Amino acid sequence: MFSEPPNNFLYSAYRINTGFECHNGTTNRDGTGFLVENDEPKIPLIITNRHVVDLEFRTKSQKYLGYLLSSMSITGRRPDDSEYTFNLHFPADILFHSNPENDVAIIIPRMWADDPKETMKGFHYHFGLNHLATGDVYKSIKPFDLICYTGFPDQHDKFGNRPILRSGRIASDPVFDYSWDKKSHGSCVAYEGFSYGGSSGSPVFAPSRGMAEIPNSRHGYLIGVNAGHLSEYKSGGHSGISYFYKSTVILEILDENNYFR
Repeated sequence: MFSEPPNNFLYSAYRINTGFECHNGTTNRDGTGFLVENDEPKIPLIITNRHVVDLEFRTKSQKYLGYLLSSMSITGRRPDDSEYTFNLHFPADILFHSNPENDVAIIIPRMWADDPKETMKGFHYHFGLNHLATGDVYKSIKPFDLICYTGFPDQHDKFGNRPILRSGRIASDPVFDYSWDKKSHGSCVAYEGFSYGGSSGSPVFAPSRGMAEIPNSRHGYLIGVNAGHLSEYKSGGHSGISYFYKSTVILEILDENNYFR
């Protein structure tokens, strides 16, 4: 846990590019991801949305039928501000939740860089499992709580290839799962804020509230994985409401697959 986003929270976002192939050709998708690492054993895991690595996820269109993930690169920065890119080695281990509505993916990285020396340096900027909000922590998260998220939406810094940080407010009751159309969409929470293409998979952070020993105070936590936004019914523009999947989904996926337990 930490009381506020650390200075490197901005760079905890990694830019992800995924490639897909089928008999009809190839296509690509851009998104964001972040890393979670256990203390012992030290195994870094890449967290993003399922729709970033699975084109058929939640689509009724036949457009992407048969497309399979064929490549994935992840680009981040080191403390000296140098940029580096790793490529996923296939076949890859990608874990999903037992509830297919939960739009979260965990990638067990077997990565390589073009320069072997870069590969040996490994990843930087990551979260620990203790930074993730558990079910008990979620009881202390309230509507209108401040959140922030970092990633690579269309508006990211393209000259420097850097992420941008945005903020919002919890809009739905986070104790319960949010639905925008009377159907279950998994363990998601609505927030008032602007999420755009490319920010899928961004880490969502809730800063600390209050002070120690003051009622209703709590530490800051990583509370979810940004997933998308809702459009206006008539205009098709951004409604100002976006949503993320709870960090508890990450922990449940790890439990279901006996990781770190």
